[in-house]
Amino acid sequence: MSKTVLLFLCLFPALARPQAPATEAGTITKVVRVHTGARNLASVASGGSPVDVRADDVLKAIVLRGKPADVAALENTIRELDSASSNLGSKNVELTVYLLSGSGSSSPSATEEKLPVVAPVVKQLRAVFPYSNYQLLSTMLLRSGEGTPASTSGLLKGFGNSAAPSHYEVSYKAARVSADEAGPSIHLMGFHFVLRVAIGPSLFDAGVETDVDLRDGQKVVVGKSNVETADSALFVVLVAKLVQ
Repeated sequence: MSKTVLLFLCLFPALARPQAPATEAGTITKVVRVHTGARNLASVASGGSPVDVRADDVLKAIVLRGKPADVAALENTIRELDSASSNLGSKNVELTVYLLSGSGSSSPSATEEKLPVVAPVVKQLRAVFPYSNYQLLSTMLLRSGEGTPASTSGLLKGFGNSAAPSHYEVSYKAARVSADEAGPSIHLMGFHFVLRVAIGPSLFDAGVETDVDLRDGQKVVVGKSNVETADSALFVVLVAKLVQ
């Protein structure tokens, strides 16, 4: 019986080993490693291409499957875009945080007259939140390289009906830089701002926590939080820039 089995395996060797899955004739698979923004790069580069594209930002990889000539052409496009993104990403990200207050106070507001840097933002806020008084409470500055966290904290002088100083914390988990036809874009992962305000004998936390996408130099209002009453609020305004 042993001889019969050996003879059977010799005549039919394909039955003695696992079968490889069938592949489509004339196609290849290529893994392209990128420095940043794999999904964004794949989306921008693959428009109109017959190549099947899969991208993963965590692995920083783009998988291409198609005819050799099509794969090669798309790979060249991805590498050109990735080179531009890498040059942008090699710079540091400088984040300026403006903390504004809005209230129904009758005291005159000096923000728009004395601080033109935030005047356009205040003008837009007035159209949505018609507080009679806007003030710039503080300006914070954070700086980090791409992919690294940043944080700062400190004390803010009393405002509103509270004379006691408030403690603030500002941080983000990482900054990512990408580029498209509109220019460089900065993605802040896990942006976190909290202000602990003393109101009477109690402490009140006001803040915001979110992911944020910013264009280089663009001012963006990322959060509003009521303080004390509905007639007063805090606004967090961000400006991100790429610096050497």
